[in-house]
Amino acid sequence: MKRLITLLLVAAFALTAVTNTASAKSKLEKRYEYTLKNLKLDKQTEAKFAPLLKAYLTERKAANDVYDDVKEKYKAAEKAGTITDAQAKQLMDAKLASEAKELEAKKKYYPEFAKVLKMKKVWYAFDLANDKMSKIEGGDAED
Repeated sequence: MKRLITLLLVAAFALTAVTNTASAKSKLEKRYEYTLKNLKLDKQTEAKFAPLLKAYLTERKAANDVYDDVKEKYKAAEKAGTITDAQAKQLMDAKLASEAKELEAKKKYYPEFAKVLKMKKVWYAFDLANDKMSKIEGGDAED
């Protein structure tokens, strides 16, 4: 009886580990898969577009990481309402720098996307890539 219980516990832990590994995709990977899936491209176009999308999302994430790092640094003060003017200035400067870098990435990849996709799909690609994570993790975009 003890062996059966032990075997069941081991199986349960193994199943949990497999489930957690499968759901441990990064936000970037989830955004990438979500965008490609919802663009509904043919295989040939997807093969050309996928590396561009991955590069854009990576560059976009790097731009946002600057702000995210500063925001994380002052998270407790912000939550408590004790943020100083100097901290607020650092947050604002980081946010503006992040937004500027993100805009540069969009301007850089816009013509690259347009070489592979029709303009309607270019628009949707940027739109889908900017969806909130709650929408991405919740499922498909509106068809």
